[in-house]
This record gives sequence, C-alpha cells and structure tokens, in this order.
Amino acid sequence: MLNIVINIILFVLLAFLLYIGYYAGIIKSFFAVAAGFFAIILAENYPYQFGINYYFVFAAVALIIFLIGLFIFKVVKFFYLSIFDKLAGACLGFFIWFVLSANVVIPTFYDSVEKIEDKTTSYISNLSEQYLPAFGNYVPKFTFDKKLKNSKDYILLTKESKQ
Repeated sequence: MLNIVINIILFVLLAFLLYIGYYAGIIKSFFAVAAGFFAIILAENYPYQFGINYYFVFAAVALIIFLIGLFIFKVVKFFYLSIFDKLAGACLGFFIWFVLSANVVIPTFYDSVEKIEDKTTSYISNLSEQYLPAFGNYVPKFTFDKKLKNSKDYILLTKESKQ
C-alpha cells in the first residue's frame, strides 16, 4: 500500500514540475533564479547599507536582470524558438523532479516503518547513486538515543526543579 502512495506522489510531482517547467520555459526560470541570486549577492556586498539602501539595491539588481531575461525571451519568441525554450524548461522540471524524488521523497519513505522494494523507486535510487553520487548523503540520518526517547521525563524534571 505504501508503494502505491509513493508512486502516486512521484507521478503527481513529476506532472506538476513538467507543467511548471513547460509553462515557464528555461529562460524565465533561469533569469528568475539569477535575479534573486545576484540581487542578494550584490545587496549584501553593497558598502552603504544604511536604512533602506539594501532593499533599493536588491530591487534594482533584480529588476535589471529580470528585464534582461525578458528581452532575451522576446528575442527567442521573435525567432519562433519558444518551443525549444518550453521543452528545455520541461527538461529542467524533470531534472528537478529527479533530484527531489531521489533525495527527498524516496529516502523519507524508505526510512519509515516499511521497507520499499518497488521498480520505480529502486530505478530512481540506482540512477541517482550512479549519476549524482554527491546527493547520496542529502537526507541526514535521525537516530533515537536514550535521552530523546525519555525526553518527557527530562522536560518535566527541569520544570519541577525551577518551581
């Protein structure tokens, strides 16, 4: 039963990210991320961060990068290359789905009570280990120790000792 739930979650997430990637396209997605990234970096390194200057620098840099992306998008649309932009955006959505499913969704359910042996999850996990080995330790292991299991006793003890 858990396998069916995981497969449904994976396929709904895949459909959602493919739709978002196709709808936005890779140019809009890239420049939206770049605008936020460079705006934060330049605003943090701005030497005169008094009052509202940080926010003005952030907004100005983000707006400039967003307008550059909008210009490039209009050029791509003018040359009738928007289908390639949308397909590349869908590929980006697929890549994001692959990284999320292999490193967040599957390990979260895999470390639960039941062990999962499913073709979909094992295939995704094997591909992730083979092509993205750096993401292998993304989800930290959580272990229960004796103090954590009996944490209610410790909390009550500290509350009683303060009174």
